[in-house]
Amino acid sequence: MKRHLLPRQCRLITWDFHRRPQQFSISRLVSGMCTSEESTLIRQLEISMQHRDVHSAMAVHAHLVKLQSPTSISLWNKVLNVYCQCRQFGPLHQLFEDMPQRDITSFNTMISAYARRENRGAEPVRFFSRMQEENISPNFITLSALLASCAALGSREQIHARATKTGLNSNKFVGSSLVDGYSKCMRLESAMKAFDDIALLDLISWNIIIDGCVINGSEADALRIFSRMREEGIGFDCFTLTSILKICMDPKQLHQGMQIHACVVKVGLNLETPVGNALITMYSKCHKETEPAKRVFSILPQPNIITWTAILSGCVQKGQCREAIGFYEEMVTEGVKESEFSFASILPACSSLASLKQGMQVHARIAKLECGSDTVVVNALIDMYAKCGSLEEAQQAFWTMKNRDVVSWTIMITAFAKHGKGLDALETFEEMERQGFKPDGITFLGVLSACSYSGLVEEGLMVFHKMVDYGVKPKKEHYTSVVDILGRAGRLKEAEKFISDMGIEQDASVWEALLGACQIHGEHELGEKSAQYVMKLEPEKEGPYVGISNIYAKREMWQHKYEVRKRLDESGLRKESGNSWMGYEQQV
Repeated sequence: MKRHLLPRQCRLITWDFHRRPQQFSISRLVSGMCTSEESTLIRQLEISMQHRDVHSAMAVHAHLVKLQSPTSISLWNKVLNVYCQCRQFGPLHQLFEDMPQRDITSFNTMISAYARRENRGAEPVRFFSRMQEENISPNFITLSALLASCAALGSREQIHARATKTGLNSNKFVGSSLVDGYSKCMRLESAMKAFDDIALLDLISWNIIIDGCVINGSEADALRIFSRMREEGIGFDCFTLTSILKICMDPKQLHQGMQIHACVVKVGLNLETPVGNALITMYSKCHKETEPAKRVFSILPQPNIITWTAILSGCVQKGQCREAIGFYEEMVTEGVKESEFSFASILPACSSLASLKQGMQVHARIAKLECGSDTVVVNALIDMYAKCGSLEEAQQAFWTMKNRDVVSWTIMITAFAKHGKGLDALETFEEMERQGFKPDGITFLGVLSACSYSGLVEEGLMVFHKMVDYGVKPKKEHYTSVVDILGRAGRLKEAEKFISDMGIEQDASVWEALLGACQIHGEHELGEKSAQYVMKLEPEKEGPYVGISNIYAKREMWQHKYEVRKRLDESGLRKESGNSWMGYEQQV
């Protein structure tokens, strides 16, 4: 049985016409239903759709149901479309059920409406099934909308089969939807097949397949299709270039990126902001210097927040933190509001310069723009405060943040480690476990470092063995930390045995750690052995010569020291000069 509008709802809508005389013509026209009046009514509905006036649509809906007139189906579809545009899913569904008959437009409207809905469920597929039950054949709009709503690969393949059966797979809209869907499912081969089936390719089709190749990590295919596109005389746009530039994010691909840059300049797209953003990112990642990225930035007439963030991030990546802060201050002066990404980019610059004052100013901006709930931003804040020596501020930011992740816990644990707060680091690690977070390799490295700095030997060994429980495979950094823990505590033979038991004798870093411990305790025999291993595994390093020389000096073995220094001089290696950070904060 069909569902109808409630009588009270009809009365309310009719009463609304008396309150709004300018729309009374709709009620009168529905009652007459002559052809010319129906055309006028359709035009009225088109105006209602432009202004998203759902009241007019509901009024027409009420009178159509009341009169049960054999009106043209196009009028019902127009009302249906108004509901769709206004996202009124309740009235939309009810009108669809009230319709005396339905056509392909009716079903396409319903499928498209639910395909765009966030919590769409299986509604698009259900309407497609009803469409088949009513013997209405789908068209390219139907299949394109269905493909847009598909999350499962199996459903997409079924629709692809139906499209092939009806010949709609050659349609550019259906074909492009298939290419996009398969690409996102990491099925590049299927995407390529769908692309080749398209009869008349347009720029959108080319862009989708290029982006699909990039998503699937197939750089060669992306370049091949881009070259084929140019050979066939297809003009490219900003989307094409921003997609193809994504494959040039490695220093080895700099020349390739520069060739694409030349194409950009040749066709006059070098002043387009999206292309400029992609070029700045490419040069920041590929070039040794920041100058090319700065040149691209300088000519953009309308840089947006993405542009500013790209140049900030590029400067920080190249260690030009002072310049990054300069760009940030210029951005704020010009009234560009920061985003979460720009805050996450500038805070590491403050950390690298140990500029607490600048970091606190950025924190004030974060609070002002209400970005303090973003996990990535707060993580950067914690790291900044810890590296600038303000552990209390780091703790406050950590414990007051709303959404912590594994990175948050790791940063806080590492902060305690660097400040010599080993017990606090362990307590934080235990709290992390209690709250159900799974530590990763970096987390364990932070805890082991904390145990090393604080002399917590047994606790450190316990943490190392706990890595197995979490399925984290130890790397050389973890082994080195354990050797350092044992070595600092004077358990040198135990550290040597650990190296042997773990089968890591060919790792120079563990022997370096043991050599450092031997320096602390003046153990020359094991120190000599450790130094010999490092010299053998990494002959280009001067560290083992200096280390064993210091051990000999500590034990007043001057002849041995002289011989080691002579070997160092003959090797051509030179000890690097040390640098002091004293007074750096005042300079900043």
